[in-house]
Amino acid sequence: MNKFLYYGNAESIPGYNCSDFKPVWPNPNINLYAGTLDIVYGIIVIMLYVPTVMVFYKQSHFQACFKIMFFLGLFDIGAILINSITTGFLQIHGASYCDFPNFIYISGSIGLGFWCSACLTCLVLALNRILDMVCPMMVKTYFRGMKTCAVLMAPVLYGLFFAFFTPPVIFSAEHQTWFFDPRTMKGHYQEYTNIPHTINNFSLVFLTSFLYMFFCFKVRRQFRKSFRPKRTARQRQIFLQAFLLCLIHLSASILYVVMQFIEVPKFLTIISQYLWQLAQGCPVIIYLIFNRKVRAALLVFVNPSSQENKSSNLIRKSGDRLIQLVPNQNHNVNTLGNITMTKNYESEYQVRLQLIREANNVEVKHQKINNYNNNNKKDPE
Repeated sequence: MNKFLYYGNAESIPGYNCSDFKPVWPNPNINLYAGTLDIVYGIIVIMLYVPTVMVFYKQSHFQACFKIMFFLGLFDIGAILINSITTGFLQIHGASYCDFPNFIYISGSIGLGFWCSACLTCLVLALNRILDMVCPMMVKTYFRGMKTCAVLMAPVLYGLFFAFFTPPVIFSAEHQTWFFDPRTMKGHYQEYTNIPHTINNFSLVFLTSFLYMFFCFKVRRQFRKSFRPKRTARQRQIFLQAFLLCLIHLSASILYVVMQFIEVPKFLTIISQYLWQLAQGCPVIIYLIFNRKVRAALLVFVNPSSQENKSSNLIRKSGDRLIQLVPNQNHNVNTLGNITMTKNYESEYQVRLQLIREANNVEVKHQKINNYNNNNKKDPE
């Protein structure tokens, strides 16, 4: 992207000139079916991801892992806009680099940045989950409050580096995928190789996969020490989640690296494109299928009326219990109920916390009155 800003447009960049390009009519690369499929997939994933990301944002105040998943969701949504929505549009038009050079160059830079940011965020998430099991004190040290946001600035800057200072991926309608070679000079594909991207795909993705396998091993050991009846099913879910994520990410990473250096058959380039789409879209699908907490929070987000009814019942019952604690005191019942009922809390957690504080205050006051009465009680003799 820095060269684009320096030269003013994509065709002025050395090696990206389309002066020898001659459009073919009718265009043999138009693929209406594949393009429509890409767009529909992208829309479905984004429709699932947007409310899920909002749930992560609300829960991020309580746990650092939700804050990390919130950032990961943003990166995945950005990548889906490129590798699914934009790809579908280009496939429907059968367009390659020289048809829309500026648009494809910018889109490729953005898509590459989002992919690399997501890779590093996955690594941070794996480290957070492992430290939470192995050394909880380190989680409090490095992932507490705004420290998590400071840590997550690393993936943001990492993605910006790839977007601005490395060669972008370029869409090829002929191969139905994104290459680093714009196909403006035949036989010179090795001149467009992106070495930092190769390092990213081999180092971060393999390291993340290793950490997830280690995480599964630690979970298995913990379940062996536990005697809960559902531990086997839970263990299988964790293993399946890690296996699917690692398999899809590894396959997409390896194929995209191989395509930089070796001419591969067209069916492999198409598979690599679908694997990239799955790598950015499968996390939300896995969350909703295997993670009960995320699924329940999403249902509450979609249908908040049920949660409001539950919170109202909780407040009313808790208020009744508070009134019963002080039957001999001259408290106004309606006032106490209104104080509890009229507060607009942001979550059930805050409701419970406030009720506990009120209960403690009433109990302490009642205890002080009893102590005062006992101390001032006159001897009958």
